[in-house]
Amino acid sequence: MIFASNIFSAQLGQADEFTRVMGNILKVMLEHDIQAGIKVSVSGTSSTEVFINSVFPDMSTFANATAKLRQSQKWVDAYMSIGNSKATVPVDSFVAEVMEGFDDAPSLSEGVIMVNMWKPNPGRLADLKTGMRIAKEMHMKHGASAIRAYQVYGGRFTGCYGYNVSFTDMAAMGSWWDAGRQENEKYFEEAAKDPAAEVQAQMILDNPAVIGR
Repeated sequence: MIFASNIFSAQLGQADEFTRVMGNILKVMLEHDIQAGIKVSVSGTSSTEVFINSVFPDMSTFANATAKLRQSQKWVDAYMSIGNSKATVPVDSFVAEVMEGFDDAPSLSEGVIMVNMWKPNPGRLADLKTGMRIAKEMHMKHGASAIRAYQVYGGRFTGCYGYNVSFTDMAAMGSWWDAGRQENEKYFEEAAKDPAAEVQAQMILDNPAVIGR
């Protein structure tokens, strides 16, 4: 499973135009049969960031869909609107490949996502992957709706492995957090004795309150 993310923020005082541009980008992607959606940062970023995410079953499908999209005049016009807009600030973009064992839900997350970006220490990638598989079992047990671990290609988190915990909504995230807190703390206390990786970022994303409504 492949997913891609293009990330933007708005210039101050330009929220209405920014919302229009982001909504149009998403609309054109959906018109070209790309499974796409928008998430907005709730915490973990210096300003509010808008993530336009898309998912694909494999790299061939991603590549073919991207090539088809780039040939569309609608997409060219939508893409040019980003550069011509005074409201839109490009922040980042990346493609990611979901690890085996974490790709059993090949769809967009329906609600809240807790994003954790880890950079493996030299020689410890296998240990990081093992730790993520152990963590998945623990986190699903306490009420997460999906777990995805993935390798990031490109962007500000190049060389990192992401670990996303998804929930239906904020209330579900809160219940999960409280239910698993003690076990989660013990897990990380043990992992910290010989860390396989260093955390690079932690963010909480949710569905937009404005864009696409």
